Amino acid sequence: MKTLTKTVLLAAGVCSTSLVFAQQNSYDDRYDRYDRNDRTYRRDERRDDRRMEERLDERREYNRREEEEPRYNNRYEERRGDSRRDDRMYDERDLSKAYDEGFEDGQRNQIVSERQERRENYKHFTFGIYGGANSTRFEGETTNGQGLTGRLGYQLGFLVRAGGRVYGQIGAEYLTSSSQFYKAGDGQASNVGDLIGNIDQRYLHIPAYIGVKLAQSDRGVSGIRLALGAEYATPLSTDKNDFNLSNADFQAATVNGLANIGFDAGPIALDFVYHYGFADVLTSGNSKRRILGVNLGFKF
Repeated sequence: MKTLTKTVLLAAGVCSTSLVFAQQNSYDDRYDRYDRNDRTYRRDERRDDRRMEERLDERREYNRREEEEPRYNNRYEERRGDSRRDDRMYDERDLSKAYDEGFEDGQRNQIVSERQERRENYKHFTFGIYGGANSTRFEGETTNGQGLTGRLGYQLGFLVRAGGRVYGQIGAEYLTSSSQFYKAGDGQASNVGDLIGNIDQRYLHIPAYIGVKLAQSDRGVSGIRLALGAEYATPLSTDKNDFNLSNADFQAATVNGLANIGFDAGPIALDFVYHYGFADVLTSGNSKRRILGVNLGFKF
């Protein structure tokens, strides 16, 4: 009997203990589920708070932009997805202005590039040689076409030209000149009549010009030129003549004014030059020379 009683009490204790543990486990499971749900709720709540803050920030930014520039309203409405508004993200005037500014910038860049290319390709330095014919007379002398062929001479020279549309030029030339001289008779037996004849001379000229190209090609190789300058002239020799004049009877050096008009066609140059003597070439008498020359040259 005692053994049965003990067995019953032991079984009752085991069952009670099992029920307590089962209840404790059930309570723990419910607590864990509640804790997890609570954490999930708090995370969702924080996420909702952040979203609300972002929306409030977005709204405040919109209000600020709307005060500064009304067109920002269109952008905000499109971000909200408001299908009731048909306004575009950017105003058409803004797009047109941006296009015009971009086009103008492109044009300016192209113009700058073209100018730089022209400067780089421009022929700033030219060396040339030339030759031509000339006719000489004295101040106040009227030729009337008589004996003009007897006044013809020629010249050979070289030049160095530097610059752009405005340029400088210097060179040297060898010039032969045939001038007609006149000496009145004195009525004596030794010299009854007037004496007229030509004297052939050779001169060294050193001309210098300042010129401008009235029209020119992109590289400056072809164009129309106008130049003014002066030259130093000195006689090299004088041929034997009827007036018994020698090199010693002529001024050792004179200065002439120059006027030049020229035409360039690639490497070929054509020039018309007028020499205006400022001083008499003879030590006595009116002998200021006037020379008209034409030159055909080749440039390098």
